[in-house]
Amino acid sequence: MKKILTFIVVSFCMILTSNAQNLIDFWNGYTASTATYATGEGSQANKWGWSTNPATAVTNWNTANGSGNIRYMDNVSGYDAGRLMYIRWDGVVSTSGKYYLKLDTINTTKLTAGHAYTFTWSYAWNSNGSAPTITTTVCTARDGSGAIAPLEVTGTNAAISGTSATFPLSTTAKSMTTGSLTFLASKDGDYYISFGANTASLCAIRDLSLVDKGTDYAALAELQKQTDALTLGDLSKPISSNLTLPTTAGTQGVTIKWASSNNAVVDTFGVVTRPQTYNALATLTATLSMVLNGKTYNQTKSFRVIVAPVTEMPTYMARWKFDNSDITSANGVVTVKDQYSGFVGTVKNEASIRTIGNPGSAQYNVLYTGNGSGYLDMGTEIGKAIYSLTDYTMCGYFRIDDDYTAINSNGNFYWTFSNTDSAMTKPTGYIIGSLKAESQSVSSNRYDNGNQATGANVNAGLGKWHHFAYTQSGNTGTVYIDGVQVAQSTTMTNLPATTLPKAGLTGTLYNWLGRSNYVADSYLRKTMLYDFQVLSTALTPDDIAVTGWNEGEEGVISTLGNLEAAYAENPNYVNTDLNDELANLTFAKLTSEDSAQVTTNLTLPTAGLLHNNVTITWSTSNDKVITAAGQVTRPDYYPYTVTLTANLSLNGQKVSKVFHPTVLVKPGTQFANDLLVKYDFANVTNDTIVTDAAEKHFTGVVKNASYAGIRTIGTAETGTYKVLALGDSIGYFDMGAEVGKLMYHLNDYTMTAYYRIDNTYANLTKAGNFIWNFSNSKDIINNPTGYLIASLRSQVQTLSSSNWNSEQSVTFATAALMGSWHNFTYTQSGTTGTIYVDGMPVATAAVTNLLSTTLPKDGVLGTLYNWIGRSCYTGDVYLRKTMVYDFRLYRKALSAEEIMTTDLNVGNTISLLDAAYNANSGAAGVSQVKASQYQVIATEGAIKITGLAGGEKVSVFDVTGRQFQVTNPSVIALTPGMYIVKVNGFVTKVVVK
Repeated sequence: MKKILTFIVVSFCMILTSNAQNLIDFWNGYTASTATYATGEGSQANKWGWSTNPATAVTNWNTANGSGNIRYMDNVSGYDAGRLMYIRWDGVVSTSGKYYLKLDTINTTKLTAGHAYTFTWSYAWNSNGSAPTITTTVCTARDGSGAIAPLEVTGTNAAISGTSATFPLSTTAKSMTTGSLTFLASKDGDYYISFGANTASLCAIRDLSLVDKGTDYAALAELQKQTDALTLGDLSKPISSNLTLPTTAGTQGVTIKWASSNNAVVDTFGVVTRPQTYNALATLTATLSMVLNGKTYNQTKSFRVIVAPVTEMPTYMARWKFDNSDITSANGVVTVKDQYSGFVGTVKNEASIRTIGNPGSAQYNVLYTGNGSGYLDMGTEIGKAIYSLTDYTMCGYFRIDDDYTAINSNGNFYWTFSNTDSAMTKPTGYIIGSLKAESQSVSSNRYDNGNQATGANVNAGLGKWHHFAYTQSGNTGTVYIDGVQVAQSTTMTNLPATTLPKAGLTGTLYNWLGRSNYVADSYLRKTMLYDFQVLSTALTPDDIAVTGWNEGEEGVISTLGNLEAAYAENPNYVNTDLNDELANLTFAKLTSEDSAQVTTNLTLPTAGLLHNNVTITWSTSNDKVITAAGQVTRPDYYPYTVTLTANLSLNGQKVSKVFHPTVLVKPGTQFANDLLVKYDFANVTNDTIVTDAAEKHFTGVVKNASYAGIRTIGTAETGTYKVLALGDSIGYFDMGAEVGKLMYHLNDYTMTAYYRIDNTYANLTKAGNFIWNFSNSKDIINNPTGYLIASLRSQVQTLSSSNWNSEQSVTFATAALMGSWHNFTYTQSGTTGTIYVDGMPVATAAVTNLLSTTLPKDGVLGTLYNWIGRSCYTGDVYLRKTMVYDFRLYRKALSAEEIMTTDLNVGNTISLLDAAYNANSGAAGVSQVKASQYQVIATEGAIKITGLAGGEKVSVFDVTGRQFQVTNPSVIALTPGMYIVKVNGFVTKVVVK
């Protein structure tokens, strides 16, 4: 049996001997006569035979041992000593570019016909991007033409791919691999080797050599000859009959096997099956084989075949003119039929049909994209037509509002025909017409790989009607603005029929007007679009500008004048039936009740009450309260105001009317008291479920209970208290979603809690450390939807409608004190926010963001993530090594007196908590200790301490940490306020009046 050799996958290292001379002359800038490497000016790689294609600036090539771009390097750490070359595809030359080296010889400047040559090299991924596969091709010109198929390749996972060889690089940086490629020179002359990569990267290559293998493979010149000579005739035009596919070539044993990319159109026997409507593409690949010395050698050659349809390929393929007769509206969905082929497009999101001009004059229906995410989805059927295009035209009129500020943003596509709806992450090819650059782009991949474009590269004009057209004739692409040529390229070889088709698809799937296939791009907003067309021919300049290409219609210049006149006459004519219905639709017609305070279901009409040709659809800001069908669910605790929008449409025109009904609270769920929530952790079930002590008895849960838990501090003598112990990891307390429903309705309010941070806690200065968090999202960075938070890092209360960019804060700007119990209280009264620390006001500021106007979001009833000890920013630290006691929420701003004495009694509570903790911290294994012999008593203007034996160390601090001098420890004169008193190891707090 004959051995077939298409490629060898081995690790190969060539050792040059005296009769295997390296023919490559100074690839690395080495001067043999002086045995030195070139350095400094003149040592750029392009001075030594290297070049790039596409040709770019000389600055691609830096001097030896310089920085940036492409350069020689000596003794790089991580490699064996010596010279190598950095070669990269993430700078000026992207993955669409290639590097070329002329294969010079020592004795001559040409290679010899009939001789085989083996090119050997070492290669590694150095850094940047990821490890690529490098594709090498031997060719007869530095532009890549005259490619010669390899005979053999070696290297780890190296392979032959058509006329090229692929060399995957190790994913371990700076790990050198050696490979080789053997080819046959078909004629005397110059030869080049190119290097391309499939991903952005910086690579290193070294030890390049070329060895003349002599005439051992000379007989294979016949294989090259027959490959070069193989033809299927003139395939420049669509074919309609069968092809003759030869199975042999020449007289020296060359055989041919065929493969087809589309057997349904042309099979491997050359049988042609014509499509019904549009041209269809198939690629026929011939594999030519020849046996030499028991081994089989292969070369391939491909032919692009376009097959003509059974019915004549239509010249006029699609036209969206938005005439009334082409518009249908059903259940709030507006569809528009194109006038050439009957493709059906759908008006999406904020987009609408708008009429310019008055009745009795020239009126035009246009697509208006709106100021959000409006666009026209042209459907998938038109994608089949796009797959057939070679010569073609795409064009349409547009008017961008003069106050549109984002025309220079990425996106702003007039048209998109794409295989993918996410070209950045799923790059499979597209056509786009951009008004940002007034350009046309066709790509087999995405913008940085396989893309070709031509355009004016200027922003489209605002505040006036314009026309944008792109024509393709052969390889020449031309852009016209208002009938005038503004750009042209003769290298637009990416044709839709050859560039876009993908296996498993019959046409582009995502075909849009006004939307980009790059997810992060801007929609084309605040723009009118009119008369978008696709033709399977390249219009002439005269067709476009003057005579027009549709019989009986004017050219672009005249039509632009007509559109301007209509817009000046009336930029937004609304059908009188719509206006009648808009005026007639009142809230009284929707409800049996006397006002907009709702308790029962609404009657929401779906057709006009005066004109039943008007369609009405409804949308609601919160379907948990009022659905789009009018069903009402009365909320708990507070009444809820909903935005209810009526969308009226006729012939694609849209008008809307907004109502703001208030759904009254469910009877019996209102609060009777100002205290709404009181989590004092006294009522605990199963060690983790806590019931609040206020009137609604909300339930919260200790989360990550292996870290956090409920502890009891104190003794029978001091009194005991159950507290939340947050632990030293990711423990926190979830107050529950019901509590969040209160946050959407409060204006004046108070939040308060006691806390004790252990002296050993080292991360209090880090972001996070939230004592409480009420947020609409658990990941504010990626879903910025608003929150109310308080952090002990700087003792700050913050409210935001989105993220840090819209925050309003009141801050003490001081880290919380550690090692004893404290209280943090925030009150909001009108637009004044105040922070109290241990009962004393320490910071106040104007806060115009109110809870009831800042936090509410459509579709939910309240904040969903209501936590003690955890942040809504995923990278923040949890509040750790901290105990929390008696979190409360009031629906009013407590006064200073209520905080200090009547309601919270902060000073006394802190003293009791300190005494309890000092007696028994609640930690396992901690024994109880006797109550202190010292008594600290507050009197008017002073503190008295009894039980002193003499010699004790007595210290006094205020809540900011400022220390006061103590001259008489028995009686210490002080101004009114909260103070911390330390007597040796005994610590307590006291309030002086």
